[in-house]
Amino acid sequence: MKKETENSLAGKVTSWSIIGVVLAGTLLISGIADVSEGSGIMAKLFLFFIGAIIVVQVIPGVMLFSAMLKGIYGLVGKKAKATVEEKK
Repeated sequence: MKKETENSLAGKVTSWSIIGVVLAGTLLISGIADVSEGSGIMAKLFLFFIGAIIVVQVIPGVMLFSAMLKGIYGLVGKKAKATVEEKK
């Protein structure tokens, strides 16, 4: 029962973290673009949309990179463990 609660809390934290990163990145990218005050709302919405697309594409990239590092670390850990066991 305790494990389910921890997974639920971790899932909520992960979801809210992803939402925060998407919103922050979108606002940053929209703020970088120098949209003059005379431009219409559609230009601002377009830049906001493009910013959201870019930020959302970063999330799977970071997840893939962390999975790659985990796999590499797992291989190194297994080799080190096998070497220690052979010496015994």
